[in-house]
Amino acid sequence: MTVNAIDGIRVSDWIGHDLERLRKLRGLRREDVAAQLTVPVSASTIRNIEHDEHYNVSLDLLRQIAAVLGAELRVSLDVREDEVTREGEGPAEEVAPGRRMVDNEYFIRYIREHYPECPLTNSQIGRRMWSFAESRGAELVRERKQLKRVEATGGPAGHRSPTTAAEYQVWEKDFVALQRFADRLGRAFSDGKGGFLVPAA
Repeated sequence: MTVNAIDGIRVSDWIGHDLERLRKLRGLRREDVAAQLTVPVSASTIRNIEHDEHYNVSLDLLRQIAAVLGAELRVSLDVREDEVTREGEGPAEEVAPGRRMVDNEYFIRYIREHYPECPLTNSQIGRRMWSFAESRGAELVRERKQLKRVEATGGPAGHRSPTTAAEYQVWEKDFVALQRFADRLGRAFSDGKGGFLVPAA
C-alpha cells in the first residue's frame, strides 16, 4: 500500500483484494476475521474493506486484519522531487477563477453537527456528496486526502470523525446547492428494509 504525500492515499490495486486472497488461503470466513479483531466489527465491514476501494477504513484496522491473517501492513511515502516546492511540502493547488476548493470533511462534519441523528456513514455521505458535486461540474483534486485525527463526534449515532476525504473544485455559484444537498442527506431516514431514503427537498 503506497501513500503519496501529494495526492493522499492512492492504491493502484486495492489492498482489500490481497486481504481477501490471504483470508481464503488461511481458510477463514469473514466472521472469523471479524471475531479476532481488537475493535469489534461485523463481517459486512470485512466484505466492504475487501471489495470497496472507497470504503472509509483506518490504517489501524487494516493492520489488525493483516495481523489476524499472519501478514504485516507497511506504508511508504513516495514524493517525486519535481513536485516539491519547499522542503517537505507539495505545491499549492491552483483554484480556477469562479471556483472554490471543498472537501467531503466539511460536509461530513456539517451533517454530524447539525443532524446528529443522520443514519448515513461518513463513507456514504462522502460518496453521495461527490456524486452530486460531479453532476454539477466539480473536478476531483485529491481522491483521498488524509485528515488529522480528532476526537469522535458526539451524538446518538456515535459516528467517528472522517479519516480521509475527497477534495474537489466546485463552481462558486454551486456551493449553495451543495450545502442544500448536505441538508437533505442530514435528514435521511431508514426505509425499514436496511436502506436509507433521502428527502427530495
